[in-house]
Amino acid sequence: MIMDSLASLALATEPPKKELLERPPYRRDEYIISRKMVKHILVMAIYQCIVVFTIVFAGEKFIPEDPSYFPIQENGNIVAGRSYTFNGSPLYEPYLKEYGPSRHYTIVFTVFVMLQVFNMLNARKINDETNIFSGMFDNPMFLTIWVAIFVVQIFITQFTADVFQVHRGGLTLIQWAFCLAIGLSAWLVSFITKFIPDTLCPELGKKRKHIDAETNGVLGLRRGFSRQLSKRMPSQNYN
Repeated sequence: MIMDSLASLALATEPPKKELLERPPYRRDEYIISRKMVKHILVMAIYQCIVVFTIVFAGEKFIPEDPSYFPIQENGNIVAGRSYTFNGSPLYEPYLKEYGPSRHYTIVFTVFVMLQVFNMLNARKINDETNIFSGMFDNPMFLTIWVAIFVVQIFITQFTADVFQVHRGGLTLIQWAFCLAIGLSAWLVSFITKFIPDTLCPELGKKRKHIDAETNGVLGLRRGFSRQLSKRMPSQNYN
């Protein structure tokens, strides 16, 4: 819902800019997905996969827990939310019935959403503009949806508990700060990506053939065939 419906609605309400009129027209055989778009899609996807999988499989090694909460590790970090270890031994499964969904996986969920929320601002600019905030306040619809997503995520994380399979006590302030810091890192990654040459990225899509080469005209002849034929044959004058 966040990445598809609400985000697309917010980005689709961007008002036209004067720069659009000054930009040269696109060729009719231009790829829909440009090299710049491919560059940002690949880099951001790889970065988010690394972040999410790192938290899923190693988050209990560096994410702190509330000292007054149980279950908690002896080193003061959260308990891993994975149900079983790689060898099949119970991990969080013994705590699931009594304490509900783990804080570990709640942090994974919140980090993932924060990455999308902050990356929405990156998606406003698709030509490697460095100022992603330019013209943001000219679109109240975008701001409204962006803030609404943020507020709804806080509500889901803190108050919905088993309904959305999040921890019954929500997250602590330190854990929220961790999630926000990871989300903000999407801005830094996008900024660095802008300096990667577009030529290193492939073009995606299929170029359209010229209409003369792919569309049949009258009598089943290719369009342009009659013009080519007329150039080869001398004109006839019957006067």
